[in-house]
Amino acid sequence: MKSKIHIKRLQACKELFPNFEIERNQIKYNSGTWKVFLTHLVLRTRRKTTLEPICVVLGNEACDLDSAVSALSLSYYYQESNQHPEALKCRNFLPVLNIPKDEYPLKTEVHYLFQQLLLNEEYLTFRDELSMEFMANSQFVLVDHHASLWSKQAIAIYDHRPRDDTVELPHNCSLHLELVGSCCTLVAELMLTAGMTTVKDTEVLKLLRSAIVLDTVNFSESAKRATPKDHEICYALEEKLRVISELETRKELFDNLVKARSDVRSLTTAQLLRKDMKFISATQSNRKIALPGFPMLVEEFIKKPMAEEALKEYARTTDSSVILLIGMHVDIDQENNVQRDLGLINIKDPNLCANIKQKLETMSEPNLQLQENNDCHFMEGCFFKQVKHVPT
Repeated sequence: MKSKIHIKRLQACKELFPNFEIERNQIKYNSGTWKVFLTHLVLRTRRKTTLEPICVVLGNEACDLDSAVSALSLSYYYQESNQHPEALKCRNFLPVLNIPKDEYPLKTEVHYLFQQLLLNEEYLTFRDELSMEFMANSQFVLVDHHASLWSKQAIAIYDHRPRDDTVELPHNCSLHLELVGSCCTLVAELMLTAGMTTVKDTEVLKLLRSAIVLDTVNFSESAKRATPKDHEICYALEEKLRVISELETRKELFDNLVKARSDVRSLTTAQLLRKDMKFISATQSNRKIALPGFPMLVEEFIKKPMAEEALKEYARTTDSSVILLIGMHVDIDQENNVQRDLGLINIKDPNLCANIKQKLETMSEPNLQLQENNDCHFMEGCFFKQVKHVPT
């Protein structure tokens, strides 16, 4: 028999979230709005007595807008469409932002867009809110990456980068790899095919469109990020959204997102290094290469106060042997012209650093077309400007 306190809590949930029903003193979710869907999952996973297994839909560790939106939207698609991977052993999908909760303010464009749709932190789940035991006993769908600590537990993968043959995946993993500009294009295609374009899907469709527009640099010719499929899917999203909602222009949307991503006034130099960071391991070794990305050029970052101290501490805490700084500046007043530069810093492995430098300078596919920037003098590093944009 349930206690009176338990029943009162259930009643409180019912009052707070009208789309929940209480059946036999248990919370039951009725298909409804986007935020109700997320709240349902948060409540289930934070109850220690959850009986049904949960599939974690996990974005990449950079947790940029494409990754965050992909995770939330794909979870919604699975939950609402009942289109499940064959290897699935559960019926509940939990989108997880692959960062600690205290790093969420660093993801300024993610925070901005979610706030625009009133998607507050209470609706989100972060990596450090789940125990290792919970993760070890879960199935995974990986989005916007496929090299992961949890790759061996993946039942499905949606990614827009080439297959990494060093990553071991289960034989029954459903693999969806396609070289498009935005991973959200792949998720949006699923939504459109399933006819999930009604009023209750509006917020999800807006999130997907926003991520596609930002990741393709608003379909800029100079950026060369967008593929024909990105164009096709974004246009189809807009056709559906115009029927059910007001829609800002792509330029308005893009400009606002770029401003939010570039608004790092509240971030310290150390926080900037963690805003968009990825890691790779050197072949046949455990040496780690850190790749922090910035919404500014590297030559501007290294001028910031305490930049050298912050970089050394970053290398220490991440145990990185080499750091490759990646800078990007989008000029929204010059037809979204994109400038990129790189900074290669040796921390504790000069041979590895020299090998990376050689590969950057001689790579032919793609040809990065780098030009050494001799005006930068910082930690005895090597700095490069990209003289012509190369699709990534």
